[in-house]
Amino acid sequence: RHTRSLIVTGVQTCALRSSSQMFPMKSYSVELWDNAGASQDKSLFGLPKESDWVLYAPYTDKTLMRNFLAYTFSREMGHWASNCRYVEVVVNGDYKGIYVFMEKIKRNSGRVNISKLTPTDTSGTDVTGGYILKVDKTTGSGTGGFSSAYPPTAGGQVPFILYDYPDDVTIAPQQANYIQSFVDSFENALHGSQFTDPIVGYSKYINDTSFIDYFLTNELSRNVDGYRISSYFYKEKITKGNRLVAGPVWDYDIAWCNADYYNGQYFTGWAYVTNNSGGAGYQVPFW
Repeated sequence: RHTRSLIVTGVQTCALRSSSQMFPMKSYSVELWDNAGASQDKSLFGLPKESDWVLYAPYTDKTLMRNFLAYTFSREMGHWASNCRYVEVVVNGDYKGIYVFMEKIKRNSGRVNISKLTPTDTSGTDVTGGYILKVDKTTGSGTGGFSSAYPPTAGGQVPFILYDYPDDVTIAPQQANYIQSFVDSFENALHGSQFTDPIVGYSKYINDTSFIDYFLTNELSRNVDGYRISSYFYKEKITKGNRLVAGPVWDYDIAWCNADYYNGQYFTGWAYVTNNSGGAGYQVPFW
């Protein structure tokens, strides 16, 4: 694919917080501002208007295409996933190399299209959605959330579920209680003896198709981070589905046999089993 040029001048850039920041090539978060310093939505490279974007540095992925491929997989299965463009980046005259310019996971009509929650939406139908959650590392900013009610199948650290939208700073106590209770109910139903029952089983809590497609994307890509890190899901309010949806897919730079641990270098076997190694941290939920 042809690359485009992205020339950034006279601005400050903020490196994203993740383990990739130890690499020589840094990823960046980009926010568009007007002259008064307020965020403003703009369409860049033909993508839907927004103010928040990501400049991803594919340092560990020499093909530059692992994220691009996984996101394309998911979109072609009918789900929203980050649109990407290859760009050459120059910051204040300093050439940084080829990056992947992509949409950030965010509640928005053009991205994760769920209902907006305000701090006053604390009861009735309003409190039921929408929410974005993730199973992820608890390092860096935004570490608020709750633990899974059940340990992983192989034992070890209980997965932690973080608030993404609303984040842990803005989420109201009633909203935090509601979404934790909903996830707890899902886990209790899935863990129970009648888990396949259409009335009291897990299917009343999740969008089955989204979980199946999410599973296929992780397994076909042999994603060693799959299910346990950078694993998003969201919930719409009761009048618009009222189920957990798996996704959007995110962070596949060491998928497609680009890791030499958790059997990530092999073409056979299952990622959801080999990731779950017992005593190690960041375990795959029992789901």
